[in-house]
Amino acid sequence: MIATIEILKSNFHTIIQGNPRLGFKAFGVPESGPVDPFTSVLANLLLDNEPYAPLLEITQGGLEFLVHNDTYIALSGADLNAVILRKNRSLTIPIGLAIKLHDKDRVVFNGSNKGFRCWCAFCGGIKVPPILSSTSALETSNFGGIFGRRLLKGDVFEVENNTKPRNKILLPLLNFREEENVCLRVVKGSQYDKFSQDDIENFFRNSYRVLSDSNRIGIRLSCVDKESKVVKGFNILSDPSPLGAVQITVDGIPIILLQDRGTVGGYSKIATVIKADFIKIAQLKPNQLVNFKLICIEDAINEYYNVLNLIKKSILEVDADFIKKYMKLFRENDLTFFEFNTNNFNLLLRRDYFKTKGC
Repeated sequence: MIATIEILKSNFHTIIQGNPRLGFKAFGVPESGPVDPFTSVLANLLLDNEPYAPLLEITQGGLEFLVHNDTYIALSGADLNAVILRKNRSLTIPIGLAIKLHDKDRVVFNGSNKGFRCWCAFCGGIKVPPILSSTSALETSNFGGIFGRRLLKGDVFEVENNTKPRNKILLPLLNFREEENVCLRVVKGSQYDKFSQDDIENFFRNSYRVLSDSNRIGIRLSCVDKESKVVKGFNILSDPSPLGAVQITVDGIPIILLQDRGTVGGYSKIATVIKADFIKIAQLKPNQLVNFKLICIEDAINEYYNVLNLIKKSILEVDADFIKKYMKLFRENDLTFFEFNTNNFNLLLRRDYFKTKGC
């Protein structure tokens, strides 16, 4: 059975992303894919999809779509205040559960309660053809996804709707924490040793603010303290630009390179953000404060595998007996840290709620 999704409104930036496009950097084609390759996978796993099945990457909210035929969705990442509008009722969509949508439901992402990016997976995945071995949209080249661009009002796509997902719940093991100043861990960049010692110390001492013209190509930063010594980059012979590289322009603007970056560049790269911290990078908002911390490559590798292990532990398949025992423990003990789970467990227990109210 096929369900059709019709875009009614797309005010900010919603785009289809799937598996990374690997093996084409020599031809100037970056990998694309979700900005956070970890949290996005969880939405698909909740629905028993392939980990990189095509899904929606929703930035900041402002999205509304209409469902034609029943299907299931699951959300991971930021809380963008998503609701189902059905028969004059508004029903909150929780993060971390498979939720049933009925024919003619409208789903609205009103805006950020917490974080900046959310991933919305559909049962079976979005049906888009792979281009250069990937379904991910690349806006700078206009291919992948739907016409290689963000979604616009009037766009329509289909989703497979073959099975009912099992009762799974997302444990908040990878949840980002909203902080006034986000610390990003980095390893040395390819031109690290070409910067003076003073420049290196100033780079790690300074705090930076995320600029509003940041996008999937890169996050642009400016120094918060105007009296701080700005680290200025220098031109180099173009060399490869790895994911997460922090390049410094000749004007002193640091740019964290993301999934849709150019594959080579001529700005000096002082550092590279570790893969594990893309969970943080994906949720950086305009005006968010950022600083950098240098770690060794061995620690970066360990952090990457720690995140992979947390992904394996984040999806829990449950039944009614398990939930009832958990709820009893919650009432009898101080388990407030797991209140997120408790709210979602309540929804799973109330199966009539899913049938009559649409979740």
